[in-house]
Amino acid sequence: MSATPTLAVSAGFVLLALGMQPADQEATSTVAWGKAPDGEKGFGPDRTMRDIERLLRSSAEEDRGQKDSLFRLEQDIRVLLAMATDRYEEQGYFGLLDVAQREEERETRAGEEWLTPLERLDAAFRERTARAGVVLQEGGPPAELFAKLLVDSRFRTRALVIEGLEFEMLDLRAGMSVLQAHLDGFANLRDAEGDAIARRVDLAASRLRAAKLDLEALREERKDASGSEAWGKDLEILLALIRSNDPNRMASELPTVLQRLEQREASMSAALFTTRLDAKLAGEIDRRALAISTAADLLSKIRPYFPGTPESEKADPEVKSLSKSQRYAYASRAVVEALTYDPLNEDLNWFGGESSDFLWGSIESKRWFDRYLALRGIRVHDHRTFKDRTLTREEKRAIDAVQAVAMTPASPQPK
Repeated sequence: MSATPTLAVSAGFVLLALGMQPADQEATSTVAWGKAPDGEKGFGPDRTMRDIERLLRSSAEEDRGQKDSLFRLEQDIRVLLAMATDRYEEQGYFGLLDVAQREEERETRAGEEWLTPLERLDAAFRERTARAGVVLQEGGPPAELFAKLLVDSRFRTRALVIEGLEFEMLDLRAGMSVLQAHLDGFANLRDAEGDAIARRVDLAASRLRAAKLDLEALREERKDASGSEAWGKDLEILLALIRSNDPNRMASELPTVLQRLEQREASMSAALFTTRLDAKLAGEIDRRALAISTAADLLSKIRPYFPGTPESEKADPEVKSLSKSQRYAYASRAVVEALTYDPLNEDLNWFGGESSDFLWGSIESKRWFDRYLALRGIRVHDHRTFKDRTLTREEKRAIDAVQAVAMTPASPQPK
């Protein structure tokens, strides 16, 4: 009889006696998911990178399902937003953006091109709501279109849900991308960094889950005409006031109508999952906003230290008098501090790579550059992620740095 089974059992017993597990058991063991701020399953607080790695690498059906649900959140919300967009186009609501653009050109105000059409529509509507009486008194098609939006309670309530969704979707996508880059690339996250990112993912996912429930509840059902009848009566009143060209009548009757519409919106918004969750998580949301703002402030102070940036040309004489080594040494320390506030800031990660490459070389810098690339949606080992895009100077620099040293993600990296 072969002695091999006995040796295997003995080896396994020794490992267990030492408080260790055989490698094959460790690979299949699972770490329990924690709770996200909304009480649903998530990474949970105080996670080590080992915990996060095992959750994301796990092949268990429950773990795969949780990971898939995080990636699916944005897709589901995009579908609901597309449905809202289609309805607004049918109703002609986006015509308000044309009116707003003409006003901006007339008043030489800067536009809001960085916003999505839905966000711009909401911004244009809210700006006019603050001066609703004046807008309606101006009369004509713009006033009548604005009246249609004023009485549409679902539009007004949905706008409250949509506000900030793009940021949450970006934050969730960015966080998961950097965590994944730790698994398949060179991101080499430390425990504190991984925990901070996992918390950001959990918070974004919590708000997106609430928004998804609200957007589903606010979908218009064509067979249910009760809502249309209610706001249709108010629309008739507003149109009659607009077409009356009677300032005295407008001043007398309009405030009552507007107050009724505001109360209806407040009543609907109070029932939103988003409203209740945001009230519960106000402290956490504020802390995230403050951390991101703090990192942005630090970034503005870091830029002058990097030669080639527009800010470096306008730097104080004291900064310009420093040697390149001194400038990069200061910038490197400042970048590390700033990233403790916002580890998902693209520019900070790029500057982290640039400064560490000069000071310590490519083996250290590639972890920062790889995080930057992950935030940009680029994976060096997957040519499909960048073969059809025009790369920026920063993206090319980061790709070259990550590809420069022939080492695998499993190879030892600096602490």
